[in-house]
Amino acid sequence: MIAEDPKAREIYARVLEFVGYDVRRAANFVDALGTATSDADLIVLCNLATLSYPGQRAQVIRIPEGTPPDVLVANVYQRLAPRPGL
Repeated sequence: MIAEDPKAREIYARVLEFVGYDVRRAANFVDALGTATSDADLIVLCNLATLSYPGQRAQVIRIPEGTPPDVLVANVYQRLAPRPGL
């Protein structure tokens, strides 16, 4: 989850964790590089636009701030169903 707004980042990340996803948080894309986030299966951007980086394999979902959490979960689930126990 990459979102500049700490409140939005925390709300969205907690909702995704509640339904079974392992979530890494970052305030911006630069903070995410070189961390476990850079090897993510899926990148969720909140109110951010970015170009892909060399070697990026992860799919990207862009959501506007204020997106209802259930809509975010549905969008994430369509691309990446949670894997219990991992």
